[in-house]
Parts: sequence; structure tokens; C-alpha cells
Amino acid sequence: MPLIRRAGLDDTEQIAANHVRSWQAAYAHALPSDFLAALDPADWALRRREMLARRIPPAEVFVAEADGRVIGHAAVGRFRDEDNIAQDGIGEVMAIYVAPEHWSTGAGLALMQTSVKHLVEQGLTEIRLWVIADNPRARGFYERFGFLLDGNSRMQPIGSGYEHLPPIKHVRYTLYR
Repeated sequence: MPLIRRAGLDDTEQIAANHVRSWQAAYAHALPSDFLAALDPADWALRRREMLARRIPPAEVFVAEADGRVIGHAAVGRFRDEDNIAQDGIGEVMAIYVAPEHWSTGAGLALMQTSVKHLVEQGLTEIRLWVIADNPRARGFYERFGFLLDGNSRMQPIGSGYEHLPPIKHVRYTLYR
């Protein structure tokens, strides 16, 4: 079982590298291959460093570590609506990714347990997350954990430089604690 701990600034490069590799493996069937191949861990590390530096409670980033290496991460905080306004009493799992070679090892479960516990300790008893609709592996994981589809969906652009492609459908799950 991996060690779960709060992320530090020195974890950003490993978090970013795992995040990119996770996207490349998990979304290979759903996103353009040239988009996935062009993902740059260095760019993602800059964003992660900024996010870690401005933690505002209950925002937190946790990492799963095995053999001294970061193998996954989860980012949590207050749920924000379409206008980026934090919602009282509602938390969000903003990201949860594990390096593909560590899938099905318990790392994701340990990260989710820690994330949910942290949010509940902050008084957030309704916890939401968004997931690409065509991501059966992640959706199955969330459902086994107890998250339920809540009927909300949205279309999101793939990313910068890919505006010519149709947006990707995301669905929302909610967990009540």
C-alpha cells in the first residue's frame, strides 16, 4: 500500500509526469493522438507549482508514494460553479490520477479515501467530481467508491490549439457523507 501525504513543491515534476502519462493512457481512445503526444510535463509542472503555492483551505493536493517515488496525486477543494464561485458545504475532487503502471494497486483508492476524509473534516459533506463521459475505467472506480451520477453534464473544449475539434462531454458524480 502506498504512503499518502500532502504534496510539496518538490513533488511537482513527478506529479506532472504522472498526470501526462495517465492522460495519454486513459484517454487514448477518446482524445486525438496528436493532442496527447504533445502534452508537456514541464508545462503541467508550472501549473502544479502555482496551484501548490496558493493553497486556500480546504484546497489540498495529496500524493501517493511508493519506493520513494510519487505514483499518483489527488487535488481537492471547494466546488466552484460555472461562474467560478465556491459553493458552501460542497467539496470537489478536482483531479485524481495514478501512473498507469500503478493502476489497480490500491493507490487510487487510498488517494480517494484521504481526499474525501479531508473534505469531510472541512465540513464539506457533499463531494462532486467531473469525468469525461467516455472514461469507463474511472467511472467504474467512482461508482464503486459510492459516487452517483447526479444528472449534470457539460461540454468542454479539448484544449488550446484544438478549438476546431468538437468539445468533449463530461458527466458529474456526487458523493454524500
